[in-house]
Order: sequence, then C-alpha cells, then structure tokens
Amino acid sequence: MSIPNLLTLSRIVLTIPLVALLYYEPKEWAIWSFAIFIIASVTDYLDGKLARKLNQVSTLGKFLDQISDKILITSLFLVFMFIGKVNFWLVFLIIFRDTFVSGIRMLAASEGVIIAANYFGKFKTVSQIILLCFLYLQVITNWDITAFVILLQWIVALITLFSGIVYVSGYLRNSERGK
Repeated sequence: MSIPNLLTLSRIVLTIPLVALLYYEPKEWAIWSFAIFIIASVTDYLDGKLARKLNQVSTLGKFLDQISDKILITSLFLVFMFIGKVNFWLVFLIIFRDTFVSGIRMLAASEGVIIAANYFGKFKTVSQIILLCFLYLQVITNWDITAFVILLQWIVALITLFSGIVYVSGYLRNSERGK
C-alpha cells in the first residue's frame, strides 16, 4: 500500500481515539483529542500532495480520501452536537449534503460520468475544519466565543450548501451532454 493511502487510512483510525477523548469530559482529554485532530487534518493535506508528487494518485486513494474526510468530520460534529456545542441543523445539513453528493457521484459513475472533487468541496472541508478548531478552543479554554461560533456555523452551512449545489449542477450539465 502506498504512503499516501496509509496516511489516508490513518485519518480513519485516528478518528476513534479523538472522538473517545472528546466525548468524555475532562478538559485534558479534549486537549489530546484536539492534538490528534490537528495531526489527522495535516494527513488530509499531505496524502494528496504526496500522491501527486510521488505519482501515486489512485482510484482507491481518491475513494479513501473522501470516506476518511466524512468519517472524521461527521464524527466530530456529532460529538460536538452531543455535548451541546454545535446545532443539530448544521450537523443534519452536513450529513445530508455529503450523502446526497455521494449518491450523485455514484449515479454519475454508473452512467460513465466522473464528477471529480473540486475547489468548492475542498473549501467546504477547510471551512468545517476551521469551525471544528474553534469548537475545540471553546471546550478547552472555556472562552465565551458563542456568538462567533454561531456566525461560523452559518458560514459553514452556506459553503456546505453551495458546494453541494455545485456538484449537483455539475452532474446535471454532464448528464445533459450524454443525451
């Protein structure tokens, strides 16, 4: 297995301890969870960069990268929702968008149309990671940044929604060409 794919798989594996550490109350554990999250986020950047540099871009790697991102991000948002730091509607929107876009991509693939990842999807992931960092800071430091976190939730929601619309419109454009 290639190094980029191992990095991607590590993100899936790292999700387990970081969720467990965050879910159980002591602030010290949340600090360890945050540290693991930073490491996992760095692997998200490195896996693709290394795959391109080492000429090891693969279908498996592209698949695992999407899955590992969704496992990591969704798991953390669910925990933050359970501990009362993020709103249900945002978690619902993230899960709905990711599931719908994955379905659209599978449908397109079954029709021989490839809808590649794009900058809007990457921007969505980065915006979600930024929000997660501030949620961690809120838990670890007890800073009262609730208003800022609420604003970030709305920004992330809009970016998440917009990126989903971009994928759907890309599918519709490509499927129209095939007819």
